[in-house]
Parts: sequence; structure tokens; C-alpha cells
Amino acid sequence: MFAHSPWHGLSKACKLALIAFGSCAFSYSATVEIHPGQNIPTVVSQHPAGTTYLIYPGTYRLTQHIVPKTGDQFVGQTACAPPTTSCSAILTGSRAIGASAVFDGKNYKVTGQNQQGVISLPSKVCQPGYLACNRPEDLFFDGVPLQHLNASSLPTIGSKQWWFDYANNVIYFHDNPAGHTVETSVLDTAFLSSANNVTIRYLTIRGFASPLQRAGIESSNGNLTSSASANWTIDHCEAYNNHGAGVRIAYGMKIKSNYLHDNGTLGIVGGTDSSSPSNVLVQGNTINHNNYARMLSGAGAGGFKVGHTAGLVIRNNTVSNNDGTGIHFDTTSQNPLVDGNIVTNNAGGGGIEYEVSVTSAVIRNNIVQKNVLPDGINVSAAGIGSYASTGASMYCNVVELPNLKANSHGIMVVGSNRGYNPFSPYQYLMSTANNFHHNTVIWDSGSTGLVGFSLSDPSHQPNFFNNNGVPDYNTYHLPSLSTANFIYDNNGSGTNTRKTFTEYQAAGADVHGSADANNNSGFPRVRITAPADQASFTSSSITVNATATDNSGINRVQFYVDWVLKATVTGSPYSFTYSNPTSGTHTITAMAHSNAGISACFAVTVKKQ
Repeated sequence: MFAHSPWHGLSKACKLALIAFGSCAFSYSATVEIHPGQNIPTVVSQHPAGTTYLIYPGTYRLTQHIVPKTGDQFVGQTACAPPTTSCSAILTGSRAIGASAVFDGKNYKVTGQNQQGVISLPSKVCQPGYLACNRPEDLFFDGVPLQHLNASSLPTIGSKQWWFDYANNVIYFHDNPAGHTVETSVLDTAFLSSANNVTIRYLTIRGFASPLQRAGIESSNGNLTSSASANWTIDHCEAYNNHGAGVRIAYGMKIKSNYLHDNGTLGIVGGTDSSSPSNVLVQGNTINHNNYARMLSGAGAGGFKVGHTAGLVIRNNTVSNNDGTGIHFDTTSQNPLVDGNIVTNNAGGGGIEYEVSVTSAVIRNNIVQKNVLPDGINVSAAGIGSYASTGASMYCNVVELPNLKANSHGIMVVGSNRGYNPFSPYQYLMSTANNFHHNTVIWDSGSTGLVGFSLSDPSHQPNFFNNNGVPDYNTYHLPSLSTANFIYDNNGSGTNTRKTFTEYQAAGADVHGSADANNNSGFPRVRITAPADQASFTSSSITVNATATDNSGINRVQFYVDWVLKATVTGSPYSFTYSNPTSGTHTITAMAHSNAGISACFAVTVKKQ
């Protein structure tokens, strides 16, 4: 281990102040090297706040938490960019037990296993056949989690299954461990600390026995506040085989460019009634194949699920092939921005859900394809949906409905009886101020899913249609225009009659929208490259640049400001100059039209000072 002197990097004045007065306002910036075989928690306890720990390639089996101090950085010595390149510095909460296994004639058993983590939720949150999903311990066979059987006495154990006799501290499994790596998770999480401004980079975090709603990477298990366990950065890390989630959010956390996959329930989790993280950024992550523990999607499984959050930004992530909802906001979430994500092939839940949440959400520029796939649990959900929530604004999204399930819908606003908010101001949870416009919706052949507004709570929400914006300017591409794939009663009856597009328009929806039977031509990819979203400017004009591609070619790109057409460009480069803008905030949109007759848009928000 190598460490710079504590005096390294200090000014002469600061050194003199330390000698004379014993203190000096400075930022400690020593670098400490850690090599395999060293105990990371012990090393960290020996150094002051603000230390950078350079962790060399190898596997570090933690038996206690790493407790960072404010400003500490934990960085893998070898840079990585998962999933393209793996992170070779590995922190794990598991122990290897294969060599200790003894065959008893039927099974292999390992004694002396006294780990027993917190059971944070009852087994009713588990899918049938996986009723031990709430037990945080796992058994891995060459890195693959086996099915944890739930039984009060030794059951019949098959291949790829295991059972934990918690009363007698014995693990049983069926498969021969010879020539294989057999591990069981013991420690609940890698880091726990109330320190602020901690960075975790270029590390693999795997095999932690994190309880449900917790994670392999988290700042604290206590009541998080804006002044403790705040402003952590997790970037370019890989997290997998953690029983709860890969990462648990906290105040001001930045989760960027990570690979969060094959965790027990979720890639990212966070937010409780006692913890309401705000100002969180989730950007550029790959989140896939989570929920091997088989928790019910509605209880909290899939790619990303948070509650009680405020101002969270989830941008440019790829969320795919999870068993559960792709992106899910639940329980009094406020003001999220869900922007530019690719959400595909998630099973047992919707693509993007805004549920029982209380203030505005912006859901835009997302590609949401073939979600709500079958997983053995029958659910009805939408590619993008607002459920008993307030103020979801959904625009410039592409939604494709799969042909595998009748209950896989497109874009839905749902007014249902979800009771009263259990948190202040304790209001009845109604669907109000929701709207969707300028989206592209495509039905695969055979799909019978719906788009529109559904009311199942007419007694409490008789003004449901008046209290929400009318869907408009959307384009729909169906296998046939004669099919009834729309729902919009525009009254308080709650009958929810299926309609053709002509009947849908007659009811007052999408009077400026369009529908056709061109559902096999794909869709254009379009993006505004400048200005950046949330940019501010003071000049009298601003140049808007966009890119657009499609297999059939691009026919034209139209530029809108606050949904008013300003320019049409028929060839690359696609740009226009927005002149003499008024002061304030504006939405700039590029709408690409393919030669095949399909359109899609991309929007940014800018501010003229």
C-alpha cells in the first residue's frame, strides 16, 4: 500500500497553520493504493476524509461495510466501461462454500452458515413458486443464482435449486460442486455511511445479500436527509447478483453510465415514506435482466422503481428485458423528467408508469417498445401510463405494442379508485391535468391493446375528462383501421367502450391526429443536437441543429417552437435559426417524416434570459 504524506499538496501557509493552531481549512487529496488481500474497511478507517482509494484488480470479499468519509473516492485502478468492458476490481458480499460441501446421499450440504438477513417484506410480494424471494441470502453456482426454495423442512431439491435450513444453519443444494464456484451471499451491502460527496467508480459490486428495497450500492440504511449520505456519485460501475437492487438512491445522487443487471429485484430502487430523495440524476445506464428473485412487479420489481422522489431526472438509459416494469414512479413522486430512454421487452409490467403521484411529470423523447410481455403473472399495463396521478405530460414518444398479449396497451391515462394519499396533504388520489400529444404509436400485427383514457372510478371522478387534457396530434399506425383499439368515452359513465379511430375522434380525442394501416415501416430516429436541453441564452437568435435517419430515408424535418411550425428542411443538415425569441421558457421540437410516411419528434426546453 502506498500513500502520499498527509502534508502532500498543502500550501506553506496551511502547513504553518497546522503547526501553530492544529487546524487548516484544506481539502485532503491523498491517494491510497489497495491490492488484493488487503481489508478495505480497515484501510479506509485509517485515513482522513477526502482520500482517494485506488483499488487494483482482484476479488475483495467483504465481511463488514466500507464506511466512507466525506469526499472519499473509491476508484478501480483499471478503467472500465460496462457492459462493453468489465470492471476488474470486484467487491463482493459472498463467501465461497463449494469446498466445504458434503454429500449426504441426496444433496450437498454446508454447515455453519449462520447468516440470516432482514426479511423486509412478507412473502405475499413474491411470485408463486418463489415464496423465498423476500429472503436476502442467495446461492450462486458459477455466478448464476439458484432458485431459493421456501419450505419449513427439507424439501425435494432439484437441479438449480437450494434450501436454507435457517434453524440449523445448513445450506442444501443438489448439483455437484466439483469443478464449480459455489458462493453464498452474506453481507447486506458494500458501503454504509452518513458521509457526503462520495464517489464510486470503475468497480464491480456483486453478491450482496441486500434485503428487498435495499441494494448492493447504497449510501445509508438510515433515514436519509439532504445533509447526510448526500450527493454521492456512482459511475462506470457494474452491479449484479445483489438480492435487492443494484443501486439505492439518496439525495443528490448521480448514477451515470453503469451496468445494472441480473439483480434480485431491480436495477435501481429508492424512496420511502421516511426518505424522499430529490435532485437525483440517472443517466446513460444499461439496466437489464433484473428480478431473478421473482418479486411481483407491482410490489417493486423490474428495471427502475422509486417513490417519494422530487425532481428526479432519468435520461438516456437503456432499460430492457427486466421481469417487471421498466421505469416506475410510485407513491407521491413529484416533478420527474423521463427523457430519451429506450425501454424495451420488459415483462410483467408496463414500460413507463407514473402511479399515484401528486405533481407534474414530463415523459418525452422515449422509445418504448414491446413491453408488458408475459411472465406468468397476468397484468394489464401500458407502454406509457399515468395511473391516479397528477400532471403527466407525455409527448414525442414512440410506443410499439407487442402482439403477444391483449393487455399490453399503448398510452393510457387511468382514473381508478386508489383511495387517499397516506401522506400530507392526504388528498383523494385523482387523475388530473394529464395529457399526451405528438406521440407515435405502432401496433404489431395481432396486437389488440388500447390507447386513450379509462375511467373506473366515476363516483369520485365525475369530471375525469374535463380535468385532463384532450389527447391530440398523435399519429397511430394499426394493422387495420376497422379495429377498435381506442378508448375515450368523454363522459362520466365509466363504460370504457372500445372505439375505432373514427369513433375516437368523434368523441373529441385527437381531432388533429391521424391513423393509418402502415404499421410495418419502422419509425425515424431524430434528435436535437444543439442547443442542449435546459440551455439558457441571451442572444437575439439561436441555431437549432438536428439529426434524423430512417431505413426508407428522411422526407423532411419540421421545426416547431412552442408547437408552432417555424421551418421545414428537406435535406441534411437539418437546422434552422430561431430569431427574436421572447423572454422565458420555450419548447423546441424537431419532427422527422420518413419516406415511408411515419413521423417522430424530439423536443428540448430552452430559456431566453
